[in-house]
Amino acid sequence: MKVALAGATIDRRFWKEDRAATPETISAAYARVSHSPRELSVLRDEAVNEVDKARASNERIIYRMGHSSVAEHAVFNLDVSDCSRLLVEFIEHHRLASYTERSQRYVFFGNKTFVLPDELKGTPLEEEVRKLEGDKFDLYNKVAADPALKERFGDGLLEQARYVLGLTCPTDIGLTVNAREAEHMISQGAAHPLSEVREFSKQLLEVTCHLAPSLIKYTKKSDHAERAKREIASVMSSSGTAFSGPERETSVRAAPEGPGICSGRPTTCDDPETEIAATLIFENSSLPFCRAREIAGGMRDEELMDLFLPVFRNYPVHASLPRAFEMMDLTLSFHISASAFAQLKRHRMATIITQPYDPGLWETPEVFLSSKDLTERFWDLMKRSRELYGAITRAKDRNVAEYVLTNAHKRRVIFKANLREMYHFVRLRSDVHAQEEIRVISDMIVQEMKKRFPVVTAMLCGKDGYPGARERIMGCYADDGIGPDPLKEGKR
Repeated sequence: MKVALAGATIDRRFWKEDRAATPETISAAYARVSHSPRELSVLRDEAVNEVDKARASNERIIYRMGHSSVAEHAVFNLDVSDCSRLLVEFIEHHRLASYTERSQRYVFFGNKTFVLPDELKGTPLEEEVRKLEGDKFDLYNKVAADPALKERFGDGLLEQARYVLGLTCPTDIGLTVNAREAEHMISQGAAHPLSEVREFSKQLLEVTCHLAPSLIKYTKKSDHAERAKREIASVMSSSGTAFSGPERETSVRAAPEGPGICSGRPTTCDDPETEIAATLIFENSSLPFCRAREIAGGMRDEELMDLFLPVFRNYPVHASLPRAFEMMDLTLSFHISASAFAQLKRHRMATIITQPYDPGLWETPEVFLSSKDLTERFWDLMKRSRELYGAITRAKDRNVAEYVLTNAHKRRVIFKANLREMYHFVRLRSDVHAQEEIRVISDMIVQEMKKRFPVVTAMLCGKDGYPGARERIMGCYADDGIGPDPLKEGKR
């Protein structure tokens, strides 16, 4: 084994401003590993020397073939300055990036600067906003400078004083993000209702796309999530009084509502469909989660489908479903060969627990069943591997013995994932292009889940089956006036 340093993050002031400096070359080189026998260093040399060819390779592999994770090899370090706390919430909502933020717990923020939203500039409310934010800083500065409070609270004074600061208070973030997640940030930000977020999206595109145009490509606003939310709200508003009531009204409470435990129906694995529905209701209303659960628990399958249809209708095949679908967890156990496990382990958002490989259990591919001679020779190798495994285990160690096993040998696996990740898994692994063994496993999972949870798994299928599944359950919505068909939008 040999580990070689292919590259490292360095300050941009210390690298040349030339085309070979693009992070696309790393992505292109690593993308070719799966189809080329050449050494990694050779692949990297080729990519650096032929940037146009590297970019064409990225275009083909990432966007046409759908291997989006290749874009994650390109990483950007970004200074994000003077962003409001609301913008910070949007940025840090994205999980697959790294953030270090200037902390209000330790740094004094008393200079009275704040982000005035473009939406309020030049309006009659602008002066009121300026006065209110100024008064917040006045109180903050008073508390932070009080000697008696400093003596009483010590280093914890700023931590408590910061509670009065507004969400307009600007801060700075050091952001490290790969190209795939950056592209996601850009497309989501472009569709955001806040102009500050849209401006962040625009600037993020400007500083990254010229450096990696083959990786930062689909950047038009992605508003499928907002469309789905609007339609869910419409479904709720047209469903009578179930979603209205005193819980939805805004009021001033004598005492603030504490954290506490929801007193409603507990979450159980027997009723995950209504749990997802309750989360969608909660997210699109001002109801407490307890009440949302009560409403979802009383809904018929047809009413649940009315709630899920806006999601199924608006989310294109390449997009992850909303996080509400993470409320349903699935735990599966099965045997899988080393060959298929190579596909399974790439699902990083799942929990995968394994046993050692079983030397007495293996998968026999169809090619080795095509003749008696091939079958006998294949099985002979499996048996000899098993026997040698036993000998090494007795002499040395079971872990060392695994070296003599094959890609055909199987192990037991626990695979735990939420439904949102399961949709991603099935999109890839039940697709016609997937590896055969894992496709069989994925298809069995789909079959079992559709029996138990038919409503929430209505669109659970491989990429190749998505158009047909969508047509079957949504044919009646062909002329519903919701806008362009997400299936006809640009795909990754």
